[in-house]
Amino acid sequence: LNESIRNSSLLCVEAFHNFHCTYNDVSEAERAILIAIIIPAIAITIFGNLLTVVSILYFRQLQTRTNVLTLFLAVADLLVGLLIMPFSAMRSVYNCWFYGWTFCKIHSWFDYTLCTLSVLLLSCISITNRTCALMLLFCWLCLPFYGLVFMLEWNLVGLEEELAQICPDDCPVLLNLPFAMANTIFGCVVPMILMTLAYGRIYQLARQQARKITSTAMGSNVDSARSSLRREHSATITMGIIVGVFISLWMPYFVVSTTESIFGYQASSLAWEFINWFTYINSTVNPILFAAFNRPFRNAFYLILSGRIFSSSYRGVDLFNVQH
Repeated sequence: LNESIRNSSLLCVEAFHNFHCTYNDVSEAERAILIAIIIPAIAITIFGNLLTVVSILYFRQLQTRTNVLTLFLAVADLLVGLLIMPFSAMRSVYNCWFYGWTFCKIHSWFDYTLCTLSVLLLSCISITNRTCALMLLFCWLCLPFYGLVFMLEWNLVGLEEELAQICPDDCPVLLNLPFAMANTIFGCVVPMILMTLAYGRIYQLARQQARKITSTAMGSNVDSARSSLRREHSATITMGIIVGVFISLWMPYFVVSTTESIFGYQASSLAWEFINWFTYINSTVNPILFAAFNRPFRNAFYLILSGRIFSSSYRGVDLFNVQH
């Protein structure tokens, strides 16, 4: 398969010191705009998710079962910012792959692994304490699964004609019909259904709990119960917003990937560039949503960025009541 790529010359141009890539009519001004957008996105992805990881590991109040999911999600998003986005940015800006065919497969491996991992982690909200550890372990097993698929080129079986039309120094992500359908169903459709059902259930239980507290709690118990409920509600709302944004950013991928697999048409490379970056941006916005809609995380970020955690012990501080 690699040899068929090397023999291709369709729409290829020689550029960047003997690299042969698909012709790119992007002007220098347009390229500068792309760089100005992409670099801050990568920086925010890395810094924001690193901040989330440090917050959960440092502050005891954030070390809850719900935030175990948040921690793993932040680690996956951090790896997207470190391992995926910089190389994808070079490919998007210059329409060329400078790192060889082997690393192209490795990059595609980690790209699909980490993005699918984020999807599966978000769907873990519907599981119980008993199966939480097993489900998280299952999520990380995506790493060797996608490794086998991309490194052994199982995703390219039956696509020899398409491969023959690819320039030597391109790095396309091609999926044959069986793998594309399996990835769409188990990596998008099923998790989205689970997330929708789970948050419907969470919303219903939250309303029932609120009515129960209002009708049964008395005196000082009311304030204590409402305080506890408020904290649980805050975490639930934050995760709900994250899931909603996730579905919005991943919906283009789901729609195009599904219709391509069913009807056999091929979306333009430009369309796929936008679609791929929508999925990457999901890793960028998660820590922003934590800071915007969750007071404990917002205060944790403040304590870290202000340097106050280095002057005295704040590990056990009440993050709902931090003096700025």
